[in-house]
Amino acid sequence: MLSDRTPVLALIPARGGSKGIPRKNLAILLGKPLLAFSVEAALASSWIDQVWVSSDDDEILSVADRLGARSLKRPPAIAGDHASATEVVEHFIEQLPVELRERDPLIVYLQPTSPLRTAAHLDAAFHQLSAAGGRTLMSVTECEKSPFKAFGIDSSRKLQSLFDEKLSNARRQDLPPTYLPNGAIYIFGISDFVERGGFPSNGSLPFIMSASESVDIDTPDDLRRVEHILGEQHG
Repeated sequence: MLSDRTPVLALIPARGGSKGIPRKNLAILLGKPLLAFSVEAALASSWIDQVWVSSDDDEILSVADRLGARSLKRPPAIAGDHASATEVVEHFIEQLPVELRERDPLIVYLQPTSPLRTAAHLDAAFHQLSAAGGRTLMSVTECEKSPFKAFGIDSSRKLQSLFDEKLSNARRQDLPPTYLPNGAIYIFGISDFVERGGFPSNGSLPFIMSASESVDIDTPDDLRRVEHILGEQHG
């Protein structure tokens, strides 16, 4: 349960390497580095006590310092293409003082490639979590196409419905809505993370965001799309 005494720590993972956009986390968006949007949102949230940036890259850590975040140098072993988010969180937890870990703080994990997630979103997510008396939350967006209509291909190269065949023929409006994580917000307690061996998902509260708020920067086209959205928001 979230109480006034529960510390809340924002963790922003921002490694130096990237494929789709070179030095993606420092790519300039409306005059400032992409990383800045997540750092500024976390710093402006009324629920977050500390904002950390985890990176293997000294320039990124220097930018994080200038923005007002705390910097955590990440070892090369968990900075490559195959490093997992779970490993990044484990390293972060290991670096925390024992007395802080013993208070079982909440971690809010904020990928820097979600610049349309704002402080208002964060505050709304924490308000929802607090009101529900929960400790785990994940931001999601509604699926455009229902997975209940999906098929796999079996060993004989024939199509097979992943669910009941009748569902594949149902009208979309007759099927229950389904959701995908959009990567913008994950909130969980350290104890929840340790018990699950990673990010808790089943049983977490959903924080529903629109498709336009859920753009994840992976390619130059994504960057241009977000520039357009932010340009419209600011007139």
